[in-house]
Amino acid sequence: MSSPHVQTRHKIQELCSIESFEDVLNSCILTDEEKELMRLHYLKGKDFRYIADTLGFSESTIKRKHRKILVKIGNLLA
Repeated sequence: MSSPHVQTRHKIQELCSIESFEDVLNSCILTDEEKELMRLHYLKGKDFRYIADTLGFSESTIKRKHRKILVKIGNLLA
């Protein structure tokens, strides 16, 4: 069975519209930076290296932040 993080990623990717994606982001307690990370990754298809450069963090920090965001969103979508 896949991990909760993978399941949450699939649920996010299955959202039908940008509005639905934004509704999920706005339903969670996320910083503007966390929302931007999610938009860059899921809506614009940017990889974590690009996002790290854009937001001024290391790639490992962005991956860690992404995982924490998935937990928050996973709790909402459960």
